[in-house]
Amino acid sequence: MNLLLAVFVVLLVLLLGIAALALFISVFVGVPFVPTHQKQARHMVELAGITPGMNVIDLGSGAGRLLFLAARAGARTTGYELNPFLYWWTKIEARLKGMSNVVDMKCQSLYDADVSKADVVLAFLFPEPMKRLGPKLFSEMKPGSKIVSYAFAIPNREPRIKEDGIYVYEVA
Repeated sequence: MNLLLAVFVVLLVLLLGIAALALFISVFVGVPFVPTHQKQARHMVELAGITPGMNVIDLGSGAGRLLFLAARAGARTTGYELNPFLYWWTKIEARLKGMSNVVDMKCQSLYDADVSKADVVLAFLFPEPMKRLGPKLFSEMKPGSKIVSYAFAIPNREPRIKEDGIYVYEVA
């Protein structure tokens, strides 16, 4: 019984350490990890109008919640996540769920993302990254594609839809 308790304590300490490291890395790279609430994530995917065959990119994908929801809607998804812990977490989860053929991960900056083939870009980022990404997204995405942001708008752009803190933009 003492051995079982010791193993439990060691595992608990490791998990807390990994969580603290993930938080530290997130803050260090500029955008802390804040998971999208399940209800809002589902609503984002609905408002995006994701259908089978679409290419969906999640910028700052965190633990992959939006990626998995979009993949379940039939999309091929790519997440850009700079935090190596969250990157590997999502890759492993995709493999365990049998979704690694439709959920791809890139461990690189969201500012370097290739969004040219995206039908939808999803984001839950803070105001400064949204301000910086706005011009990139509107200049590199194809006409008719959508940008769906939770909580923070793209400055100087009028969303097509604003509902429950979700902003939907269409690229002209």
